[in-house]
Amino acid sequence: MTTSRIHACLCDAPYPATRRSLVAYARKTGAPDDVLRTLERLPERGYASPDAVTRTIGMLV
Repeated sequence: MTTSRIHACLCDAPYPATRRSLVAYARKTGAPDDVLRTLERLPERGYASPDAVTRTIGMLV
């Protein structure tokens, strides 16, 4: 799992977004299971961009 894969899956998502809306968007667009599992680990808060998501994921690892 790389943050670039997550970034690619979420680059067209509507922002700002919450964890819940990002997971729903990723499911709807057919993101791989490992991406979905990673997104489900995010804290439930607002994310302004794909970069904000990947920064937070970097802090979780």
